[in-house]
Amino acid sequence: MTVSPPCFLLVDDHALFRTGLGLMLSHDWPDARVAQAASWEEGLLAVQHEVPDLVLLDVHLPDGHGLADLATLQALAPGCAVMLMSAEADALQVQRAREAGAIGFLPKSASASAMLEAVRSALSGQQAFAALPYEVLGGVSADHQTAQSALLAHESGPCLSARQRDILGYLGRATPNKAIARQMGLNEADVRAEVSWLTELLGATSREQAYAEAVARGLVQP
Repeated sequence: MTVSPPCFLLVDDHALFRTGLGLMLSHDWPDARVAQAASWEEGLLAVQHEVPDLVLLDVHLPDGHGLADLATLQALAPGCAVMLMSAEADALQVQRAREAGAIGFLPKSASASAMLEAVRSALSGQQAFAALPYEVLGGVSADHQTAQSALLAHESGPCLSARQRDILGYLGRATPNKAIARQMGLNEADVRAEVSWLTELLGATSREQAYAEAVARGLVQP
């Protein structure tokens, strides 16, 4: 039985994040078709041109909202799996994503490996709520107190993995992605994806700004 390569649609207004995610998917699925859209309007036009196997959709877009407008996308592309992404991750948002029919919800602080695992699950038709804190997952069916705990955890600031902090340290030394990958034993596509996610998470427009913002927030030591 021949399995055709997947078709992805990435809808995100942050170019660095979108590009990094696209490179990561192309690395793991070399024959995949990876379309990109920088706005809600572009995303809607894309699904009318070709229905993807999986849409990775940013919750917050300049001209739309992934959660509030998800039904419109599903009506244009019936049966298409949609995974929502956000720099924020709280129990209430995850619950709304499930109720709206999303197949998954990913915080943008998730590692490259967690993202890939979630995408594989989504492509196989399984729910893919990856790399979310225990409180967030529990809050989907728990009481308001659990949801509030998750919200408070989010307000305290982003929680970075040791690998993400190490990568930020390399950014502070202006180390190229290829050199970071070699020194950390990673592939370059994973490093690109991590750098893109960190840049998006920190609201930065460059590697240098991402490092400076991380230092300013006390996430890494200079």
